[in-house]
Amino acid sequence: MSDEPLVSLENTEVHFEEESGLFDFSEPDVVRAVDGVSLDIGEQDVVALVGESGCGKTTLGKTAIGLQRPTGGSVTYRGQDIWDAKDNNGDVDIPYDDIRRSLQIIHQDPGSSLNPNRRVLGTLEAPLKKWQPDMSSGDRREEIVRMLEAVGMTPATDYAGRYPHQLSGGEQQRVALIRALLMDPDLILADEAISALDVSLRVDMMDLMLELQQQFNTSFVFVSHDLSNARYLASHAGGRIGVMYLGELIEIGPPEQIINDPQHPYTKVLRWATPDLRSTDKAEEPPVRKIDIPDPKNPPSGCRFHTRCPEAREACKADSPASYDQESGHRVRCFRADDDHDYWSSQPVTDDEPSAHASDATSD
Repeated sequence: MSDEPLVSLENTEVHFEEESGLFDFSEPDVVRAVDGVSLDIGEQDVVALVGESGCGKTTLGKTAIGLQRPTGGSVTYRGQDIWDAKDNNGDVDIPYDDIRRSLQIIHQDPGSSLNPNRRVLGTLEAPLKKWQPDMSSGDRREEIVRMLEAVGMTPATDYAGRYPHQLSGGEQQRVALIRALLMDPDLILADEAISALDVSLRVDMMDLMLELQQQFNTSFVFVSHDLSNARYLASHAGGRIGVMYLGELIEIGPPEQIINDPQHPYTKVLRWATPDLRSTDKAEEPPVRKIDIPDPKNPPSGCRFHTRCPEAREACKADSPASYDQESGHRVRCFRADDDHDYWSSQPVTDDEPSAHASDATSD
C-alpha cells in the first residue's frame, strides 16, 4: 500500500433514525450501521469486506466512496474531506466533481443499474461525453470497442448494439465494470458484484477485475458475504480482508492470516460457515453460543459479539475492546489480543443471561 492513503476514514459513523408512524411521538430508534470505523485505502489496494447481512459492510463501502454522508468522523480523498468539498466548506483543494469521478461503484444487480432502453454503446458513451467532451464520436466508439474486447465481449461491435436484456448476467456485470472504468477512477466499490453470477463465472469475473486493476491502477473495495471469494480476490491482489460485525470493523489483515490464524472469535465463525474453508477447522459444531444476531437498534454493551461468543468473559460485557495491532498490518478488536487485560482474570459469561435478538437486518 502507498505511504499516503487514497481514501481515509477516521472514526467514521453512519447512524440512521428509523421512521416512526404518523401518530408515534416516541424517540425514533437509531441503527448504528457504521460505528467508529477507521480505515485507510491506498493506491492499487484491495479491501474485501465480509460479514453477515446487516453488519454494515455495504454502508461502509458507500461511505468510503462518498455515496453515504457520515454522521460522525471524517472521510477524506487524497487529504480532502469529501463532504467539505461537496458543501464547499473552507479551503477546497480538490473539487467535488473530481472526487465523484474518481470514486465509482459496481452494483450487485447490474441489470437494474443499466438503462433498459439504451444499447450498450449508448450506456458506455455517456461517461465519455460527460467527462471527455472534446473526444470525437469516432474516438469514443473506438475506445468502447477496445474495452469490450478487453473484457472478452467479442465481436465487440455486435455487443455494442445490444440492449441489457440481450446480455447474460455476467455480460451485464462486465458492461457495468467498463462503465466505471471509463471514468478513470482511483477506487471502485464492487458491492456484491459477483453474488448473482453462477459459481463457474465468479472466478472469471474476479480474475477480470484483477487484470483490469493492474491495467488501470485502480483500487477496489470488494463487499461480499462469502469469505472464500474475499480470500481469492484479496490473496491474488496482495490486499486485505476486513471483517464487519454490527457496524464495527472487528478484524482486518492479510488474507492468509485472517483465514489460517483468525484472532477474533467471530472470524472463526465465518470461516467455519464457509464450506470451502471448513476443512481447516476441526470443530463439527459452530464455534458460537447463539445463532441469532442482536438487534442493531439495541446492540449489546461492551463487545458487541459477547452475547454469541464462546470465549466471552465478564470483562467483555463491561467495555468495548480497542483495536489491537498484530504483526504485518493485522488488527483485531478483541481483549484476547492483550495478554495483560483484565479479561483473563474475569469469569466466563454463562448462557442464562438475556440477550437481544433481531429477526430482520436493517442495513447491509
